[in-house]
Amino acid sequence: MKLNINWNTVKSIIRRDIRLYFSNPTGYVFITLFIFLSAFAAFWQDRFFLNNLANLDQLNKFFPYLLLFFIPALTMGVWADERRQGTDELLLTLPATDLEVVLGKFLATVGVYTVSLILSLSHVIVLFFLGNPDLGLMFGNYLGYWLFGMAFISVGMFASLLAPSATIAYILGALFCALFVFVDRIGAVRPFDDFARGVVSFSGLFYFLSLTAFMLYLNVLLLSRRHWPREAEGLDMSIHHSVRTLALIVALISVNVIFSRCSARLDVTAERLHSLSPETKRLLSEIPEDRPVFIQAYISKEVPQGYVQTRENLISFLKEIDAIGGDRVEVTIYDTELYSEEAREAREKFNILPREVLEQTATGSNVEQIFLGVAFTCGAEEQVIPFFERGLPVEYELVRSIRTVSKTDQKKIGVVVTEAKLFGGFDFNAGTTRPAWQVVDELKKQYEVVRISPAAPITEEVDALVVPMPSSLPQNEMDNLLKYIQTGVPTVLLVDPLPYVDLGIAPSERAGANRNPFMSQGQPPPKPKGDIHTFMRKLGVSWNKAQIVWDAYNPHPDFASMPPEIVFVGRGNQNPASINDTISVTSGLQELVFMFPGYLNRASGEDVQFIPLIKSGRVSGLQHYQAMVRRHFLFGPQLVLNGLRHRPNSVDYTLAAWVKSKRTVSSPDTTAGDTTAAATDTTRINAIVIADIDFISDAFFELRKQGPANLNFDNIPFFLNCVDMLVGDESFIELRKRRVKHRTLTRVEARIQEYIQKRAEEEQQAESEAQIALSEAQQRLDERVAEVRQRTDLDEQTKRIMVRTIQEAENRKFEAVKASIEAQKNAKIAEIKERMEAQIRAIQNTIKTLAVVLPPIPVFVVGVMIFIRRRRREAEAAAAARRLRS
Repeated sequence: MKLNINWNTVKSIIRRDIRLYFSNPTGYVFITLFIFLSAFAAFWQDRFFLNNLANLDQLNKFFPYLLLFFIPALTMGVWADERRQGTDELLLTLPATDLEVVLGKFLATVGVYTVSLILSLSHVIVLFFLGNPDLGLMFGNYLGYWLFGMAFISVGMFASLLAPSATIAYILGALFCALFVFVDRIGAVRPFDDFARGVVSFSGLFYFLSLTAFMLYLNVLLLSRRHWPREAEGLDMSIHHSVRTLALIVALISVNVIFSRCSARLDVTAERLHSLSPETKRLLSEIPEDRPVFIQAYISKEVPQGYVQTRENLISFLKEIDAIGGDRVEVTIYDTELYSEEAREAREKFNILPREVLEQTATGSNVEQIFLGVAFTCGAEEQVIPFFERGLPVEYELVRSIRTVSKTDQKKIGVVVTEAKLFGGFDFNAGTTRPAWQVVDELKKQYEVVRISPAAPITEEVDALVVPMPSSLPQNEMDNLLKYIQTGVPTVLLVDPLPYVDLGIAPSERAGANRNPFMSQGQPPPKPKGDIHTFMRKLGVSWNKAQIVWDAYNPHPDFASMPPEIVFVGRGNQNPASINDTISVTSGLQELVFMFPGYLNRASGEDVQFIPLIKSGRVSGLQHYQAMVRRHFLFGPQLVLNGLRHRPNSVDYTLAAWVKSKRTVSSPDTTAGDTTAAATDTTRINAIVIADIDFISDAFFELRKQGPANLNFDNIPFFLNCVDMLVGDESFIELRKRRVKHRTLTRVEARIQEYIQKRAEEEQQAESEAQIALSEAQQRLDERVAEVRQRTDLDEQTKRIMVRTIQEAENRKFEAVKASIEAQKNAKIAEIKERMEAQIRAIQNTIKTLAVVLPPIPVFVVGVMIFIRRRRREAEAAAAARRLRS
């Protein structure tokens, strides 16, 4: 086969085929359908609005199946139409080689497909109208679309070369392309996933280019059959070329397998989400040369689809760390299978065991056991991550473990023992032992964690203190803790008016409210709780222990049924100060969730610096603890959310704040009248106060492990950032913030937020109207009673009887009126909610309709114009022919 290509001949064929395609109205019909169906896949799905992301994820899921329709339509006539029209002999007798003919037709079809993709850029315009999509991600997506389509065009051309007609060519093309969609081993879907995530991988590029080259080779081979000799060296030429083709298939599969293990890739996303960060490179360079870190990774060769991305990210980051770390880091990756020598070594050395995971397949689901564990050793130090869950931030976990084992000294974190029981303990209600909170295990990965008991004056030296629910402490322990904090120990203080994890330790409940009366018989009664208001005021904070913040902002349509007392804090809540971007612990955070939080203010008269870190949105308000909780004799406090009224205030509430002070006060040992013995003592406060404890509960750790799409809450990074900043080690803060930055549908969010605010105002108006009506009814009752009491013609006994009769009659009327007013109010509120939901659906339906219907119209109009022009020319040619005959 000659590779001497005459590009002028190739260009001539390209121009000819493109002109023929775009002069035929049928071509415009297929392009119109392609744009319409791709827009339908991208925007018509309910999941597009539920995910609330300005990307093409929905289209990426359906794109391989869309190509099964479109590519065979493009390629079915490449060879079949030439044979039908009798132009194939003319084409093949041109002074051109078979390769030049195949390249000309291939590049012409690729040109038509490229024009189709350019026209489909209207999808990106729609995303820009709705939000601010990542242009790098869009480039990666469209590069993937182009490579995917180019490979399928070569497959479709081969089918067209085999088929005697365009219809059969379409069917064969669809069947051949389906092999690469549905057969996972040779499939193109997995290489395409990299481009869908914004990663241009070398293995993906090689896969599509090699598939394209191989299918073009088959096209040339099949086209050149007319030149084959009958036999070569005694063998039939068909056998010769079959063996050559099989050898080429084996070679390409082998090379693709080798390149699939290559980690070379280019992250084209705007946030560089799939590359090692500068912080990682800096931390690796700080590892002492005399303390190298050895990393042993035990990873399964094959994992279910849900763990493919995690496995690839883990291997990629390990290889990049190995390359950048030099002699400081040595990485060994073991392909680990069940019952293998590597599996035995992982179990015996590091207690890394296979994890059972559920794999969803087309025929159902089955359980697989896989390895995704990594061990880090440096001298005598050792740290193990037994299994990388899908939601774990791979780069952060790897770098933190490397740095932890390479450092000889660890800072000490003290966790105060309170009724919150972060270290676990006996659960009197369930009669079982409660495990330690996962946040304690998270702290142990980086620090030495010790228990601090406030039962006696605290003397142990720690680098930082974590105090969960100080309101549950008795007065003497609260005093000991306060004195210790006032010595300047950096402190994270977790207060909560309604701790959802255990309502029994709420500050409004009595001591021991979380105990089952039948399970705690024989136990000494608990000491009364201390004065939490004074405790907080001396730290410079004003906190109402019985008020809970609610917020109407909820960017997750999947969670629309959640009560507004579960507060979502994000960039879209119309409060630019909701996340403080001037402080390192919060700058760069994207979304947090607080469950039934309280709010904080600076205590009046206290010389402190009060810096808000997290605030609620503008459509927010307060609920009282007593309105949300009912007490049960056996089961203790129970949460009740029915019938709560939500009246928004035009203020935002501080949910977390940094409190600092340095002032001189009288020594507690100095009496008021002792002026000669006056002494001074410096009280130093350095505390971050967070008005919620549930935000670091185990539920959020489990959610992080599962890694569901669009639910990457920053609760855990925020808490760890607070601890890191207070101990003076901010090495991981920037790295911890580094994750997928959601580009949301900001225009849709703004419209929905307007409706929510309007709904809140209308509900408040309905509440006010109902209250006025009830007040008027009550006033009428009081007036009737007053009239009777003011009568002078009746004795007192008669007045009392008449008053009682009028009160009973009017009370019955009042109750009926009250029930009617309440029913009208509830009906009005329900109507407001229904109207808001209808308005939101109307917005979504309008966007879907316009995004799907408008983009294909220009192409369709051009196609109609071409059709009219062609019919007119045919009519003119027929008329001219008739004139010539006459």
